[in-house]
Amino acid sequence: MNYDLEKKNSRSSQDAHSVSSDYEAGKHNSDLRAERPSQGSSYQAFFNIVCVVAGTGTLGLPFCLAQGGWIGVAILVLSMVMSIYTGILLIKCLYYNGHTRVASYQDVGAHAFGLWGQGAVWFFHTSVIIGVPVMFFILSGTEIRVLTKESVPGISKEAWIWICCCFVSIPFVLMKTLKEVSLLSMFGVAATAVLVGVATVESIIEYPNRVPFSYDVIVVRNLPTVVATMSVCFGGNVVYTHVEEAMRYPKAFSKVLAYAMMFCCLMYAVVAIPGYLTYGPDAKSPILSSLPENASRKVATIMIIAHVLLAAPVLMTSFALEIERIAHVTVERRGRFGERIWRTLIRLGIMGIVGGIACLVPFFDSFLSLLGAFGNCMLIYVMPIGFYWKLFGWRTMKWYELCWCGIVLVIGLLGCVIGSMDAIKALHRDFTQGREE
Repeated sequence: MNYDLEKKNSRSSQDAHSVSSDYEAGKHNSDLRAERPSQGSSYQAFFNIVCVVAGTGTLGLPFCLAQGGWIGVAILVLSMVMSIYTGILLIKCLYYNGHTRVASYQDVGAHAFGLWGQGAVWFFHTSVIIGVPVMFFILSGTEIRVLTKESVPGISKEAWIWICCCFVSIPFVLMKTLKEVSLLSMFGVAATAVLVGVATVESIIEYPNRVPFSYDVIVVRNLPTVVATMSVCFGGNVVYTHVEEAMRYPKAFSKVLAYAMMFCCLMYAVVAIPGYLTYGPDAKSPILSSLPENASRKVATIMIIAHVLLAAPVLMTSFALEIERIAHVTVERRGRFGERIWRTLIRLGIMGIVGGIACLVPFFDSFLSLLGAFGNCMLIYVMPIGFYWKLFGWRTMKWYELCWCGIVLVIGLLGCVIGSMDAIKALHRDFTQGREE
C-alpha cells in the first residue's frame, strides 16, 4: 500500500479541512458508511461495547473513592467524556481518505506513521486483547475452584482454566463475527447488571451498621493514582473498529458509543457511591471483600465468572478477525470448506496460546497491569488524537478542541506514568517476596 502518497494527500490543509467539515456535517463518505443490510443492529453493537468495557473492575471503584475522595466521581465522568471523544476520533480515522475504509486500528497507525505507527498499535493492541482474556480465564478458574473445593476438591486451578477454555472455544469457533457474538454480549451485560445490583443492595443494607467515619472530598497525595486508575475504566478501543464494521448503520456508531459509555458510567457510579458511603476509607478492592459472607456474595461470584467467560469471546473474536484478515481467510480465497477449516485451526491455536499463558506464566496479572497501564492509556487517549492530527491536520480543529485534546493527552500520559510505576513496584514485590497462590 502506498502510504507515502496517502500521507502526502493528508497534509493538504484545504483537503483536510474539507474532510473535517464534512464529518461535522455528517455528510462525508455517505457511500462508505451507507447501510449494510447483512450486518448487525445498533443494539448488538451497544451490548458488545458494554460487555467489553464494564468488567469486573467495576468492583474496585469504591476503593478508588476511598483513596481519592468524592472528587473521584468527577474524574469518572471526565474519563467517560474523554473516552467517547477519542473513540469517535478513531472511527473517523477509518474514513480519512474519502475513498476506502481503513480496515483496523493497526492500519490507521500505518496510514498515519508508517511501520512505526502500525507496530506500536500491534504491540499494545495485542497485549491488551490477548492479555485480558488470559486474566479472565485465570480469574474464572480461581473462583470456580474456590466455589467447588468442597464438592470436587481434586480439580486444580489449572484444570479449571482449561475447562473454561474449552467452554469458551465453542462460541469462539462457531461464531464468525461480532454480529453473532453479540448474543453472548447480551448475557454478559445481564450478568454484570446482576453483579452490580448485588454489590449495591448489600452495601445499602450494611449502611445502617457502618462504623462512623468522615468522608474526604479530595486526597491530593493519592489523586494521580486515582486519575490513572479511573482513566482506563472505559477502555474499549481495541474492539471499536470491528464493532463499527459489524453495524448495519455505521453512521450511528457515535450515538451507540455515547449511550454505551454513559450506561457503563452509571453502573460504575451505582457501585462506587453506595460502597464508599457504607465502608468509607475501609472499602476494599474488590468491594465483595467488604461484603458479609452470605448467599448474595456467592451469587456475585458466579456472576463474575459468567461475565468474564461471556466477555472473553468478544475480545478474542476481534483479535481472530485481524489474524484471519492478514492470512486471507475468506470464502473467496479459501472456498467455503477451506475457510471454515482455516478459521477453526486459527481460533483453536489462539485459544491454546491463551490457555497456556494462563497456566504457565507466573505473576501474569502484574505483567498485564504494566502493559495495560501503558498500553491502555496509549490506545484509549494518546494514539487516537495523534493519528487524527496526522491524518486530518491539527489546524483543522478549533482552538477549544485543541485545548481539550491537550487535556486528554496530559491525563492519558499521566495514567501511563503512574500506572506503570505502580505495576513495576508490584512486579518487583512479586519476584522478591513471592506470592501465595
